[in-house]
Amino acid sequence: MSKYYFRDGCDICYDLEGHLDFMEENGIDEMVVFEAKQEKGTGYFFCKFHGAIGEVGEVCGKAACGHYMPNNGKNGRCSQYGYVYSKTSKTTKLQLTLC
Repeated sequence: MSKYYFRDGCDICYDLEGHLDFMEENGIDEMVVFEAKQEKGTGYFFCKFHGAIGEVGEVCGKAACGHYMPNNGKNGRCSQYGYVYSKTSKTTKLQLTLC
């Protein structure tokens, strides 16, 4: 499983490649990111399709969302279900080397 990281001013975490792409697109040579920790038992989930946080059991399912696609093809947890993460104090410094 990939590690995820937050950058300052952003509520969504990305893998290192996502942050490096952001740096390249925005002309940033150096950036500090914060390691993300998976939160369990919160009652919330992240919908990968909508890019939003929702409450478990309330906004996901065949009746609630037209994009619901169960993992097993019949019922149960949607394939777009993602975990919720929180920012930790552990940092990593990223440096973009331009050729």
